[in-house]
Amino acid sequence: MANQAPAVSIPQADNLIVRSLDLANLSLESLSKLRTLFQSISQISEDKTTSQELAVIGAHLADEWANLIDCEREDLERLDSGKLA
Repeated sequence: MANQAPAVSIPQADNLIVRSLDLANLSLESLSKLRTLFQSISQISEDKTTSQELAVIGAHLADEWANLIDCEREDLERLDSGKLA
């Protein structure tokens, strides 16, 4: 027998969507701050030092994670407005 998600009421589902959107927005805000921190470190570090290179990688990872979360947030917003295809 295939695994099935537990059934929840519409108000419960709406609550889960709203909570998920809040978490996504908080995550995006945190990643933005992390990216800013890494960019600052990379700019104050001497050229081509290990710390500068790591900071550039950290900023890039923050951007990648933010993009992934933003895509999921957009799906949640469409689901919240009833427009998910």
